[in-house]
Formats: sequence, structure tokens, C-alpha cells
Amino acid sequence: MDDANFLPSDLDQCQRLLVAAFREATERERRLADAERQVAELSRVLDATAASHHELQEIHEATVDELNALKRWVYGRRRERILEGDGQQHLFDLNPPSHAAASQALLEEEPRQQVAAHGRRRRRELDLSKLPHYRQELDLSPAEKTCSGCGRAKDRIGQDETKILDYLPPKLEVHVHVRPKYACRYCKDGVVSPPPPERPIARGIAGPGLIAQIVISKFGDHMPLYRQEDFFARHGLHIARSTQCDWVKAAAELLRPLHDRQKELLLKSPVLWTDDIPVTVLTGGEEGSRKGRFWVYIGEEYPYSVYDFTENRARDGPAQFLAGFQGYLHADAYGGYDHIYLGSNDSIREVACWAHARRKFFEAQNGSPRDAHQILEWIWQLYDIEDRARTLTVPARLSLRQEEAEPVLDRIEAQLSQLGHRVLPKSAFGMAVSYAQNQWQALRRYTEDGRLSIDNNVSERTLRHQAIGRKNWLFLGNQQAGPRAAILFTILAGAKRHRIEPWAYLRELLVRLHADDLNLDEMLPDRWAANHPESILSYRLDESRQKAARQRQRRQRRRAMQRKK
Repeated sequence: MDDANFLPSDLDQCQRLLVAAFREATERERRLADAERQVAELSRVLDATAASHHELQEIHEATVDELNALKRWVYGRRRERILEGDGQQHLFDLNPPSHAAASQALLEEEPRQQVAAHGRRRRRELDLSKLPHYRQELDLSPAEKTCSGCGRAKDRIGQDETKILDYLPPKLEVHVHVRPKYACRYCKDGVVSPPPPERPIARGIAGPGLIAQIVISKFGDHMPLYRQEDFFARHGLHIARSTQCDWVKAAAELLRPLHDRQKELLLKSPVLWTDDIPVTVLTGGEEGSRKGRFWVYIGEEYPYSVYDFTENRARDGPAQFLAGFQGYLHADAYGGYDHIYLGSNDSIREVACWAHARRKFFEAQNGSPRDAHQILEWIWQLYDIEDRARTLTVPARLSLRQEEAEPVLDRIEAQLSQLGHRVLPKSAFGMAVSYAQNQWQALRRYTEDGRLSIDNNVSERTLRHQAIGRKNWLFLGNQQAGPRAAILFTILAGAKRHRIEPWAYLRELLVRLHADDLNLDEMLPDRWAANHPESILSYRLDESRQKAARQRQRRQRRRAMQRKK
């Protein structure tokens, strides 16, 4: 088009079109920006919703696991045993077995094997040989001993004996020691008399047998002093609990050197087991009470179980007790021990407890049954290896662990690595996986030395005694009572561990610890037991042997069942 033919009206129209196009473009850019902002906001909301949903899912899983754990604690079985249903297979053997038939056959075979091995099942009778026997002759009247047919006297052709085991209440006795005094009425060179009898408490009326009875009843038989107050009143004398408390305090101070000697020897052991248990301590004032702790430390080379008491669970307690110790320490995953391990320059090496790890997977089996049962099955194999290694020498036990347990541990480690990327961290199963991974190096350490054990159950079994006692005496009366109780628990734990009759042992300790030339090593529980075989509780030894035999038989049958599959 020529410029001459381009009219002003056309120019105005073009300008209007350009302005309209610009405005439309601007509006489109604004709507695009709004759309992008909306998309970004929706993406943010979606991400927040997904994160919230994931968090709620974890909370839900954790709540369900906690509810299942509480229901099991209230209503369920305490034992961590998986009950196998009909046709259930073990993970390491997927061939379909006739499990129910094999189980029934073994159950039917067991009584026959026991009868064949032991003959006719022996009736368990009481051993009355150590008790005093009193004979009472029961005879007929002269008329009854005369024959009604011929009138002659009947001949005695035999006799029947009937034994009746009866009980007479214990009695308190007062022993009066008369010590004559002598003097020369001419020379007046002084008065002489025999020395006074030895007493555990200077100028005290309580004899060693009475003090031993009170201590054993309180710390061994879990009988609080107020109950013992009623007990003695039934037998003729009221002994106030405050008086008994003073006697217990004096006994603890008298036994302190033996406690310290056991601690000194215990810390020389290359392997220790430890655990703790809370106890309420009355403090008075506004606080009223607080939670104290009893700690037990168990040795094997030096066979002593030594207790310690702390006013809290701070790491300073075990750190102070273990000062100077070098070796392996079996313990749970309490964080207070970490400072001890790190500060020892590897002189104290942590050995974790597989029973704790197993318990966490057992409690998580409802949420992740397949994965949990797989881990539990491998842990069962580890314990089966330990059962076969129990009777071996230390080098042979170490060789068996390295040959058979190490491959199982490798499989568990690989499985935990895979599970760690896909489980919910806050779920019970996720926390079980995290626990095992965080403790993995310490969980594998028991394969380094044949003297080590796979778990820390010996400490938990030892502290069960305090758990039972705590239900009876409920609390410690003051903060000073804790260390005294630790001393008395140590003495009685030594008697229990070496199957010593505690009253005879404690009574002799109370008498001998007054001597000037103390020979503490002779009073150590293992040496005292060797020198006093008559005070050994043989029935406890028999019970332990029978229980161990039954456990071995059950495990052998279980292994035989697995081989048949």
C-alpha cells in the first residue's frame, strides 16, 4: 500500500489494535502468573498433606504397636516364644513338613523315653535324715495282748512305723554368760575374770543368730521389719522395728570389709555383667521421695555378685564403680555407658544383649509379621548354636561361634540394611531395626571371645530378687539405707550363688568379723562353701541340674524336629 493511500483513520485503528493486543498479552501473562502461583501453592499443600499423612501413618503404626504391647502385657503370655501353627514352616527350610504329626510323635515318645532312661518313675520323697527323730512307743493294754481263744499272752511278731513330720514354732532364747571374778584379798593386785562373749554389736543384747535371722528375713525372704515385729511377738517378745533397724545398720557396717574385698577382686575379672533396677527412696521435705538405683556387677573368673547403690541413674555411678576395670562389659543399651566405653580408650569393650534385641522384634511381629519372623528365626538359630556351645571349652566355643554364628550374623546384618530403607522409623518394627543397627558392633562382639555370652540375662535374673523384695518392703526409709542394703544384698547374693545355707554363713561372718586379724579371703563365699560342704543346699544343686537337663532335652528335640524337615 502506498503512503499516499494510508489514511489517518487506518492509523488510529492500528494503534487501537496494538493497544488491545498488548492489554490481552498483559492479561494472559497475569493469568499465567496466577496459575503458576496456584500450582505452586497446590504443590506445597500436596507436599504438606503427604508429609502429614506419612507422619500420621507413623503415629498410627506406633500407637497400634503400643496398644498391642499393652494388651499383651495385661492379657498375654510373658514368654517370648513363637507358637507354631499346623503346617507352619521355618524360614530356613521351606520343604513342606508334616509338622503336626512330628510334634505329636515326639510328645508321645517323650514319656516312653523318660521311663526307658530312668526306669520306673521314682516317687519323690522327703529327706528326713538330718532332722531329729523322737520315738514314741504305742502299745496295747494287757487285756488286748491276751488271746481271747486260749487265754495265753500274744507274742510280738513285728512292728509298723508311721512317720509324722510336724512343726514347732522357733523360739527365742536368752543365754546368760556367768563370768566369775577373782581377787587376792591379801595382795590386792587386781580383779580378774574371763573375757566377755563375742557379740556382733558392742554392748548389744542381740546375738549373731538373731541378727542373721533378721537380715535374711528382710533381704533374703523379703519380709519387712514391721512383719518381723509381729513374728517375734508371736514367739514371746516384742522387738520394735526401730531396734531391728539399728541392728541391721550395725550388721551392714560390720560386713562392709567383705563387700569391699569382693568388689576389689571382681574388678580384676576380664568379663563382667551388669544391670540396674529402680527403687523408691524416701527423702522427706517437699520432695518426699525419689528414684534410687541398685546396680549389680557379676563376675565369672572371680565368682562374686556385688551390688552398688546410687541416688539416680547418672553415668557417674557405674563410672565410679568401674574405675580401674579393663575387659568386656555386658550391659543393655543405656546411654550412660557410652561415656565409659569412649573414655576407656578401648580398655572397656561393650557386649550388647541379644535378648533385648530379640524382645523388640518379638513385640513388633504383629505390625510386620513376615520380616519380624525372619529376623526372629535367625536369632533362634544363634541361640541354638549357643545351646550346643554351652558345655564346650572356651576355645571350642569360640571356634563354633566363628564357624556357625558368623554366617547367620552376616545374613541378619544384610537384612537389617535393606529394611532400614523401607520401614517406618517410628513403628515398633522400625525402632527394632534401628536398635539392632545402632548396637550392631556390640551385638556381634560375643563371637570374639569364648568367655562371653550372647545376652545379659544373668544380670536380669539376679536383679529379679530385688524386684520381688521391692513389692514387699516398697521403699528405702532414707538415703543412707541404700548403700547398707547394697552390702547386705552382696553377702546374701554370694550365699545364693554358691548354694550356701545363708543363716549358717551369715552367723559365722558376724562372729568372725570381730577378730583383730581378719582373713577376709577365707570368708569369701566360694572359699567358705569349699570349706563347709555340710552347709551346701544340695537340693538347690539337684534342682539346677535337673532344670538344665530338661532344657537340653527340649532343645535337642527341637533340633531333631528341624532335621526331620
